[in-house]
Formats: sequence, structure tokens, C-alpha cells
Amino acid sequence: MRHSLLHYLSTQQLPATVAGAQGIAAVQALLLEGCVKAILPQFRSPETDVPVATVTELTRLGHRALRRFSGA
Repeated sequence: MRHSLLHYLSTQQLPATVAGAQGIAAVQALLLEGCVKAILPQFRSPETDVPVATVTELTRLGHRALRRFSGA
């Protein structure tokens, strides 16, 4: 899921939010790998009561990973 999320994020205007436990776990993994800069949830959003992560940037390493996985 991490790589498909990274690809999806590359097509979005940042900052972008990712909700749900699996999505947040994928953002956390990408953050630990150095592929994105993100703000992870400390608590639930009062508007939706669903935790969200905010991806603020794809890093240089993230762009390299995209090229590698796309075969370019």
C-alpha cells in the first residue's frame, strides 16, 4: 500500500490528508523511509472523529522511489 499511496500522493496538490488506520500506517512508513514529510495525528479530528495524517511534501528520496517503482 505504501507505494500505491506514494504514487497517489504524487498526483495530488499538497498538503494532502490521509485518513484511516491503514492509510496513516502507510504514511508513517513512508515518513520513516524518508519518502515524505508529514504530520501524524496526535488525536482525532473534532470534525470527523477520524484520525488523519497530513502529507506536506514528497522528498527527493520519495521522487526517486517513484521513478524506481515505475521502471523509469
